[in-house]
Amino acid sequence: MTRRLRQATASQTRLIGPFVDDTDFKTAETGLTIANTDIKLSINGGASANKNSGGGTHIVNGEYAITLDATDTATVGELTI
Repeated sequence: MTRRLRQATASQTRLIGPFVDDTDFKTAETGLTIANTDIKLSINGGASANKNSGGGTHIVNGEYAITLDATDTATVGELTI
C-alpha cells in the first residue's frame, strides 16, 4: 500500500525496515543507531541525498520510524527512501 506524503510538510512519519542480524538473517536488530546521513532519499529517480535531519528510532521487531520534514518533501514526485 502506498501512503502519500504532503508536499513541503513537516512531521510525516514512515517506517523503514525490518532490519535483521547479518549472521542469522532472522534476529531483529533493535539497537541500531540510524543517523539522518544513513538515510538516503531519491526524488523522481534522481541522485540520492541525505535525509535533512533526524535519524531513525526503533519501534518494534527491527522496524524504525523516521520523520520527514518540509525539506525532505519539498519536491513533487516519487520519493524513494
